[in-house]
Amino acid sequence: MRLLWSDSGAGGTAGGAGLGAAPAAMAHASDVDIGIESGAWLRTEWRHLHVGDIVLLRDGDAVPADVLLLSTSEDDGSCFVETKNLDGETNLKAKAALASTAHLVSPPRLAQFTCTVDAEPPNTQLYSFKGSLQVLSAGGSSSKTKEPLGVDNLLLRGSVVRNTAWTAGVILFTGNDTKIMMNAGETPSKRSRIERMMNYQVMSQFCLLFGLCMLSAVLGGVYYGRPNTFQDLFIVKYQTSSGRSAPLYGFLTFWTSLILYQTVVPISLYVSIEAVKGFQAYFISQDIDMYYAPLDRRCTPKSWNLSDDLGQVEYIFSDKTGTLTQNVMEFRQCSIRGRVYGEIVGDDEPGKAADLRRQMDAKLEQVCDYPYPYRQGQTTTFLDTAIHDDLHADSAQAHAVYDFFTVLALCHNVISHTPDPARPHVVEYKAQSPDEAALVATARDVGFAFLRRDRDRVICSFLGLEQTYQLLATLEFTSARKRMSVIVRREDGRIMLLCKGADSVILERIRGNQDSLRQATLDDLELFANHGLRTLCLGYRFLSEAEYMQWRVGFDQAMASLDDREAEVERVSDAIERELELIGGTAIEDKLQDGVPETIAQLALAGIKLWVLTGDKTETAINIGYSCNLLNSDMQLIVVKAESQEATREQLEKALREFGDYHGDLSYSGGGGGAMAGVAPKSVGAWRRLVRRKEKPPMGGAYDMERRHGLRGVWDNVRTRNIPDSSSLLKREAPLALIIDGHSLKYALEPELTPLLLELAVRCKSVVCCRVSPLQKALVVRMVKEGLGTLCLAIGDGANDVSMIQEADVGIGLSGEEGLQAVMASDYSIAQFRFLQKLLLVHGRWAYLRITSMVLNFFYKNVVFTVSLFWFQLFCQWSVSNFFDYTLIMLYNMLYTSLPPGVLGVFDQDLPAVVGMVVPQLYKRGIYKLEYSMARFWMYIVDGLYQSAAITFLVVYTYYFSAAAQSNGLDSANRDDIGTVGAFCVVLTTNLYMGLNNRSWTWVMPLAQFFGLAMLLGVFFIYGVMYDTVFSSGAAVRIFVQIDFWLLLVMTAIVCLMPHYMAKFVRSAWYPTDTDIVREIVHGFRRRRKSSKAVVATRPSRGMLNHAASSPHKDVPFGAIPECKASPTGGMQWRQQWRQRQAAAAAHTMEGAIPLEDMTPYRSPMSTTPRVATPQTPTRPGNGDPLNRPGEYQGVPYPEADAALISCLHNLAHMGDSASVAPEATLQPGGGGEHRNILKRMSVHQQQRRASRNMPNFDAEDAYSPRRTTDILLHEYAYQAPAERHGMRRQSSVAQSVRSSIYYLDDGSVQPYTGYAFAQQEHPPQPRQKERGRHLHKRPR
Repeated sequence: MRLLWSDSGAGGTAGGAGLGAAPAAMAHASDVDIGIESGAWLRTEWRHLHVGDIVLLRDGDAVPADVLLLSTSEDDGSCFVETKNLDGETNLKAKAALASTAHLVSPPRLAQFTCTVDAEPPNTQLYSFKGSLQVLSAGGSSSKTKEPLGVDNLLLRGSVVRNTAWTAGVILFTGNDTKIMMNAGETPSKRSRIERMMNYQVMSQFCLLFGLCMLSAVLGGVYYGRPNTFQDLFIVKYQTSSGRSAPLYGFLTFWTSLILYQTVVPISLYVSIEAVKGFQAYFISQDIDMYYAPLDRRCTPKSWNLSDDLGQVEYIFSDKTGTLTQNVMEFRQCSIRGRVYGEIVGDDEPGKAADLRRQMDAKLEQVCDYPYPYRQGQTTTFLDTAIHDDLHADSAQAHAVYDFFTVLALCHNVISHTPDPARPHVVEYKAQSPDEAALVATARDVGFAFLRRDRDRVICSFLGLEQTYQLLATLEFTSARKRMSVIVRREDGRIMLLCKGADSVILERIRGNQDSLRQATLDDLELFANHGLRTLCLGYRFLSEAEYMQWRVGFDQAMASLDDREAEVERVSDAIERELELIGGTAIEDKLQDGVPETIAQLALAGIKLWVLTGDKTETAINIGYSCNLLNSDMQLIVVKAESQEATREQLEKALREFGDYHGDLSYSGGGGGAMAGVAPKSVGAWRRLVRRKEKPPMGGAYDMERRHGLRGVWDNVRTRNIPDSSSLLKREAPLALIIDGHSLKYALEPELTPLLLELAVRCKSVVCCRVSPLQKALVVRMVKEGLGTLCLAIGDGANDVSMIQEADVGIGLSGEEGLQAVMASDYSIAQFRFLQKLLLVHGRWAYLRITSMVLNFFYKNVVFTVSLFWFQLFCQWSVSNFFDYTLIMLYNMLYTSLPPGVLGVFDQDLPAVVGMVVPQLYKRGIYKLEYSMARFWMYIVDGLYQSAAITFLVVYTYYFSAAAQSNGLDSANRDDIGTVGAFCVVLTTNLYMGLNNRSWTWVMPLAQFFGLAMLLGVFFIYGVMYDTVFSSGAAVRIFVQIDFWLLLVMTAIVCLMPHYMAKFVRSAWYPTDTDIVREIVHGFRRRRKSSKAVVATRPSRGMLNHAASSPHKDVPFGAIPECKASPTGGMQWRQQWRQRQAAAAAHTMEGAIPLEDMTPYRSPMSTTPRVATPQTPTRPGNGDPLNRPGEYQGVPYPEADAALISCLHNLAHMGDSASVAPEATLQPGGGGEHRNILKRMSVHQQQRRASRNMPNFDAEDAYSPRRTTDILLHEYAYQAPAERHGMRRQSSVAQSVRSSIYYLDDGSVQPYTGYAFAQQEHPPQPRQKERGRHLHKRPR
């Protein structure tokens, strides 16, 4: 058996360390025992490893293969590994060797060791492994018993050994058979959606080219050889051959036409697009708003060709750890014996926090009688001086506080280390879960420091006194147990069981006679949860020696069992974790990245659905979902947990039967975009065709708590108080959120069940996948991308996210704390999740609009130029003569019309950047493909065909009937003169047309147009004047002096552009889009601001819809800004009336239009100076949010003069949000929550009818009166103070809101979730709760 030393290191390459690598300068103390320097180990590269080799790994080494752990430097055979490359988590995971192999701590023992390992085949499951080990004796005979193997005995490739001197193990799987390699995906070649659609459009241009050539060939053959025709006089007469062959002539004409008409296919478009996208990528990388100073990193585009896809994303798949969260836990508060400790100090109060830390240092010194060396007061987040006051007193509360922090200091799997040997009192912790590290660190800072482990001993320092505990047993935390316990022996010989876990589990295991303490602790924990904190309960009990020994026998037998070991261990553990003494509870805050809740809310407003794919436990993912606005209190959570394919099918079908008829498909392809998207909605009952099985009775009772959580305790009664009937918790009409774990997802992603999963998921507003492997993340993305045909974006920060990033249409890598694997595999890299907001809503939307405008105009200009050649063949009997000089044909795309499309693609923008952030609903046009489709493409082609015909016939017939003549008396109606005039008309018309399609006029577009025309004039001047016999036979000298030429330029431009201009006017005036409306608001506001005249109002304005009192307008059309004119014309009044009628008669045209307000409520009545509205939500400008400082909105700056404009647009875009907690609850078309906003996303006519019905003294005859209903509508909303409007909306929302509930499909139980976002919706608290609530913010002195 070979003994190999893999000394790759954590930062080593994938191929392992080089042969010349030197060992570390400072050897570990146990290196001598393992014999590293003895020559028994062979240092090798990863590629030389084989199954069955024994490898040695040291602290910091990357695991080169899937290795079965045999022994470690620790006596108990334990070690710790970091798995951020596998699951994205930076916390450490504990691994353990079998008891039968833990003694193999020397090379001779390892070399003589033989065994047989039975392992399951290679698979992608990172969190499960099944196998057995049978030790063989020296003679080759095997032992009678097989020891079971699990995932805790396996070191996976990609993980890194931490806090362990060395580990030795035998290789089970190598290369592509390892779990990380089976989860890896191939690097795909990505192309944007517009480029893929362009392929079909280019093919259509080839078809057009073929049609033009075929038509020219057929007609040319028909005319060939006819008497007295052009062919008879000039072609047939001078043919060298004697035979006449019309088919041959047609054949030759076809290929000649192919050369002549080839410019109709825009080959140069591909080059132009690459250049334009290069500029767009540069602008994205130079955006200072997406620069993260702490890490000195900016947004880096890696795939330049995907910028337009950023404006069409419908689904975002995100990792959680390190992407949404900082993976930093902070201990905030605790409840001990019914008393709350911990003051909430905001990040904006550093002075107060520093003062509290100094006071706690002084009080701890008084308790210990000398400075406590282990406290790290500068970093502690638990701030309360009363904790040391109680410790200093000799009371029952002091004993409770002592016991509380004793449990925190002992009940854990934390590893301690001293980073600086020169400072031995600076102790830091690493743990499997950041929660545990935060708990132990807080106990250290209070005075109860865990120092180290020495074999089975735990050494601590409690208030300056060193104490040693013997660790007898550890009952690990699992998602099923929801608790962890340790059994220790104190120095006085007494045995204690210390337990911490979820409140629902601990409170039903405490002893009797603690009802008052139970109720007080429960109230405190619920108060903590309402503030978004994660809670745990603590308890303990004393064990007699005989009780412990009897239990230990059963525990050892359970650990040695091969069949159903987890269930046996749980049964034995549950038997001793009873009759606990309740101490209190903790409250920990999981720090989100800055701006994550606001970003998720904005993306939801934009119509983007967010799915979270995480390796965390279900409970952790749900808590984070509430914290970051992914989940909210209105939602009905559906939890899928299954252990087999059949159970997964039953749960998915059960969910569809329960909720399928109440919720439609929210995706764009399923008609979730409404009428505005142009896709007919699917039938609500479309799920029935997928459910082929017969209806089955429910798998469990509606509230079978005994089956799920054991004995029913007082916790259940408290949790369901104020809820008369448990069945009412299941809200079928509430918005849905799907929670599914990795084991169920493994079966749901199989081809048989994928349609069921997708059918359920598209009906949910949020989806959370827990405990998923990297390959499952990629498969989920592929399921949505291929199943819905939508555009998907994936964002992550770790190596475990690489497969998902590569599978998505657009991959975003976060350059955070977990390395650069995700960044290297991504298409764009950013430093913070909040930057995704501007990347999509601003740069993505701009890029989409710019590329679509550029591509469509490029096709248009080529059609105009080329088809003009075709129309000219009518006048030369299809002889395929050139209408233009061939030099013009070559330079048309190169010089004359090259810059305007590029300007559209690089500089065009419809709205400023901050407006795209304030009104995220504008992004939906990209999701619904409203700016770029085959219909719009053919509209531009038809427009080009019309303009080419208009130019050709106007030029030809103008000169045909013109009396213009040359100086020598000859007629000007010749091919050279007509072709030259036609070329000027084509270049002028196409340049003006592209300028007309420009959304924002700056100096760049006129300069580009001037360049094209100047180059045309320059070419004609140089070649047509100086060398008049060479270029166009001197046509320039003749036509420049003719008045007909200059008049014809103006006439053709008007005739060609007038229909397009009228169509744009009619669409924006009578059928406006959201963009048109917002553009009018911005334009009108800025025009008023620049006006020098102040509008003196006789009374307060009634808003945009009824501006009669303060404006000459009697009726203002939907989306228009009233202008200060004397009186509206009759045409204007007719336009207004038509627009109002269309709101009701053709409501689908107004679908998605944003309701409007006048700027008047944001101005002083006697002045045009704008005033800023009072902020109403954390996303409002001007409040204390660091991302919304004065002059900034979500980190995007705007001019101070636009403050009133930004406030007004924010009110319009976020109208109806009851709170900033979950504004997305009312956003999805067809989704629930419309009751929140009586004005949101309806036409003016519908708003007026609803508002009038809801008012007192409603008269049905006045329901359609614009004056009556507008007064009612705006009196109710537009003229109240912003705070009053927000309060009215909030009161309406709270009155109709419901408590969130979790529906477990495996047993049919429904449980209320008393967590985040319920603080404002609970019934009035008891007096005791209210007092404690005040204490959360300021402790009375």
